[in-house]
Amino acid sequence: MQAPMGVEMVDGDGLANEAIIAYYEERARGGVGLIITETCAMDYPNGANSRHQLGLSDDSFIVGMTELTSRVHNHGAKIAVQLAHHGKVSRVDKKEGRDILVPSIPEWHGSFSMLADTTPEELGWMAAVNGDGGGKLKEMTTDDILETTDKFAEAARRARDSGFDGIEIHASHGYLISAFLSKQWNTRDDEYGGSIAQRSRFLVEIIEAMRAKVDDEIPVWCRLDAKEYLTPDGIEFADARTTARLAEKAGAAAIHLSAYGDSTSASAFTLGTLPHTEAKHKHLSAQIKADLAIPVIGVGRVNPATAEQMLIDGQADLIAMGRQLLADPELANKLGEGRPADIRPCINCYVCVASPFFDRRVHCAVNPALGNETELATADRDTAPASKNVVVVGGGPAGMEAARIAASRGHNVTLFEASAQLGGALRFAALVYEPNARLLAWLTRQMDNLGVDVRTGTPATPEAIQALSPNDVIVAIGGARETSTLPGATLKHVVDGDDLRKVLTGSGDGDAKKVPLVGRLAANAGRLLGLTADADRLAKLTKLYMPLGKEVTIVGGGLVGIEIAEFLVERGRNVTVIDPGPTMAPEMAHPRRWRVLTDLREHGATLITGATVTSIDSDRVHYQTGNPGNPDNGEPVVADSVPADSVILATGLTGNPTLDKWRTVAGVETTIVGDASGIGYIEGAIHDGFHAGLRLG
Repeated sequence: MQAPMGVEMVDGDGLANEAIIAYYEERARGGVGLIITETCAMDYPNGANSRHQLGLSDDSFIVGMTELTSRVHNHGAKIAVQLAHHGKVSRVDKKEGRDILVPSIPEWHGSFSMLADTTPEELGWMAAVNGDGGGKLKEMTTDDILETTDKFAEAARRARDSGFDGIEIHASHGYLISAFLSKQWNTRDDEYGGSIAQRSRFLVEIIEAMRAKVDDEIPVWCRLDAKEYLTPDGIEFADARTTARLAEKAGAAAIHLSAYGDSTSASAFTLGTLPHTEAKHKHLSAQIKADLAIPVIGVGRVNPATAEQMLIDGQADLIAMGRQLLADPELANKLGEGRPADIRPCINCYVCVASPFFDRRVHCAVNPALGNETELATADRDTAPASKNVVVVGGGPAGMEAARIAASRGHNVTLFEASAQLGGALRFAALVYEPNARLLAWLTRQMDNLGVDVRTGTPATPEAIQALSPNDVIVAIGGARETSTLPGATLKHVVDGDDLRKVLTGSGDGDAKKVPLVGRLAANAGRLLGLTADADRLAKLTKLYMPLGKEVTIVGGGLVGIEIAEFLVERGRNVTVIDPGPTMAPEMAHPRRWRVLTDLREHGATLITGATVTSIDSDRVHYQTGNPGNPDNGEPVVADSVPADSVILATGLTGNPTLDKWRTVAGVETTIVGDASGIGYIEGAIHDGFHAGLRLG
């Protein structure tokens, strides 16, 4: 099943348009058995979280929805609509000055711990989306409850008339029905408040009203929260079990078990709604399944192998995937064809789910076609008008993606990589963050599958390129690192990311001699034995030995510095990260940043923002806070230091200074992609390479 995920692709009127139809059609073409749409506002725009989500509030919406269901059915898939009222998080109601329906006026408004780890720009974007048009919270009267129930039922009728095969009621994630189920948000003293049975009454009546309206012609089920994390008096699992049994008794055809948490918490989002750990709630879905006769849908970062085991172990009857089907809409077909290694992996970077926070169209770091299916869905399946000889210089993510697209479209591709292995900066990124290893393995496999002539350990000289008579040359030589001018940066215990990459992976431009001799010997032995070629295996080996001291200070808290910190705390190091900016890792999508920074603090890491490193000596890193350039601005300058057996410089990343000589090669004007022209990390590299491959024709 495809799990419902907000994609913000509607034009602003709630009507199904070609963009969103093509998006769902692509997943149907890819073999998904049942698609559940994004949240569809049953009373659009009332109760909507975005003007760019689907609506089904009157019969004018049926035409577009009928086209959507028809296009999905053409590929043999089924499709259900998820109907929702967003309640207290109805951003559109707030912005447009309408009543915001809630079961009770809340006394607690959240922890707001996310503020510290959200950039000022992001906070501004969120404020702009939420607006403040004067919409105020309104405690629902009994008449409001009955009216809303009727509107859910009418939307169900329209769903049936539009050709949907099922209806999912969104009773989770803090939305209106979920709020009724939570003691924190529902403090009513009437028949809709109090015990969990009474708090479930609103949902039960909606299920019954929907079933009556559609005459049981299509199934109706609901999505529930197993838990409400980091929320005082929030939903407990015992509550969820009771609600599930009551929903089944009311006629729900299935239970889709998700989870939620305090929406203002820095970590609750990745505990509940989109968990950062694999199949986090499978043991809970197993218990719900044991209670019920109806099917249970499992969801929450479930990969195909785990999904199969969950079915075998009776932990769920159906498996819903969200992010993985954004990354690769052909997942189901590839599994059916026995090609699981060819599934483009989700790297759990949370880029896709960050977009809706700002009311922006969904996008994906590893799948540039996501959100652009009308133009790009078949880009890597269409044959070019004429085959060309294409040379790619550099075997990092940008180079491999460019080679993949070019070769899949029928071009003859030769890829030069100066080091002994493919991957470039991605090889080190794969070491420090495991999901990146899956992407590296997938890209490398595609080179073999598509017959790319890969020449590792081979510098791309003008003579070697000229010998291939290229029609096009794509240059993906990666970025560079500026030499640090910090006092003490040349000390033996001070290394940068390139030095570590050089000694651990055997590639890159770092100085391996900066790493202690025993570390170099261990790394060389590992390479000779073939132990370091596999990023996953190498990551496991580094848990046994790392050529760094116990006290590690990282200078620079950007994406690279924070991922290195995450890697090191898992290997028992005491880590301090120092950065001059107000927020660590601003390059990360904020849900992942919230998670990582929370985990680092829980592991005892020290994160120092607004601080400038002034010098490094034999056992300490010195820094100062405040504003030395303007001591009268109310921020006194404070000098301090932290202990350091090892220092890692995670700063100075920049575009490649040798680009000028690559503008034209062998008489061919080149295309520059990836970090060579400016640091864009994995997302920038993949998107650059993808579009460079397409531009070849």
